[in-house]
Amino acid sequence: MWEAISANQRRSALLIASLAALLAILGMAIGFLMGGRPQTAYFGAFVGICIWGVLLLVNLMGGESVLLSSANAREVAHDEAPQLYNVVEEMRIAAALPAMPRVFIIDTPVPNAFAVGLNPERACVAVTAGLLERLSRDELQGVIAHELGHVSNRDTLFMTLAGVTLGAIVLLADAGMRMMFWGGGGRRRSSSSGKGGGGAAILMIAALVLAILAPLIARLLYFACSRQREYLADASAAQYTRYPAGLAHALRKIALQQDPKKIPVNRVVAPMYAVNPLAARGSSSVFGTHPPTEERIRRLLEMQGAAPPVDAV
Repeated sequence: MWEAISANQRRSALLIASLAALLAILGMAIGFLMGGRPQTAYFGAFVGICIWGVLLLVNLMGGESVLLSSANAREVAHDEAPQLYNVVEEMRIAAALPAMPRVFIIDTPVPNAFAVGLNPERACVAVTAGLLERLSRDELQGVIAHELGHVSNRDTLFMTLAGVTLGAIVLLADAGMRMMFWGGGGRRRSSSSGKGGGGAAILMIAALVLAILAPLIARLLYFACSRQREYLADASAAQYTRYPAGLAHALRKIALQQDPKKIPVNRVVAPMYAVNPLAARGSSSVFGTHPPTEERIRRLLEMQGAAPPVDAV
C-alpha cells in the first residue's frame, strides 16, 4: 500500500503541474483572442497566474474555515461529543498524526463526513449528526479512519491545490468567454481577417476551442485522481482499524441515506465527503468524483475475508 500511496503522490504532483500548465496556456489563448498579438497572449498568462495566486493565498490563510463554514459545520468540545472525540483520538494515534484534529458537527440527519487541512497539524474532521445517530462505534471508527487516511496521505493538501487551480481555470475561461461575447475578440478577429491573416484566423479558432474545452479537461484530470484516492483512504482505514468491514457497513448505510436537499453541500465540498452527497452510489463514469460505492464495499470485504452481501449498494 505504501508503494501505491507514494505513486499516487507522484501522480498528484504531475497533475498539479499539468493543471498549472493548462492554466497558463488557457491564459495565453484568451489573451491572444482578445488582442491577437504575442504580447497580449503573455499578458493573459500573467493574469491567469495572478488569479491562481490570489485564490491560493486565500486558501492558505483560511481555506479550512471557508469550506467548513460553507457546510454549516460548528466546532464542538470534548464534553459535547465524548465518543466522537475518543474515536478521533484513537484514529489519530493509529494514523500517527502529530496533532489532534479539530472536530466539527454538521446539524443534519443525513449521515456523512469529510476532512480538510493543508497539513496534518491543521487537520479538521466534520461529521453530520445523522452519522453519529446511525452508525455503531466500529462503523464510526471506519469513517473517521477513512477521513484521517486522507489527511495522512496528504490528499487534503492535494484537493486544496487541485481545487484552487481548477477554480482558477474555470474563472479564467468564463471571464474570457464573456469578453468574447461582449465584442472585444470579435473586433480583433475582423481586423485580422481584413489583413488576410489566414494563419491568425486558425490560431484564433484553436484558442477559442481551448477556452471552451480547458475547464472540461481540468475537471476530468481532477476527478480521475480523486477516485483513486478514495480507494487508498479506504485501505488506510482498514489498516488503522484492523476491521475493514466496519467501514464497508458504514458506506452502505451512508450511500442509502443521502439526500442533497437535507445536507448543506456545494460542488466544491461534495468531492471531499466520504460518499459524494450529489452522487451517493458513486459513478463509474469519467465525471464521477468517487468510485462506485459497491466496488469500495467489495474491496473492503475482501480485505476482511468475507463475501459481499446480497444487499450491497
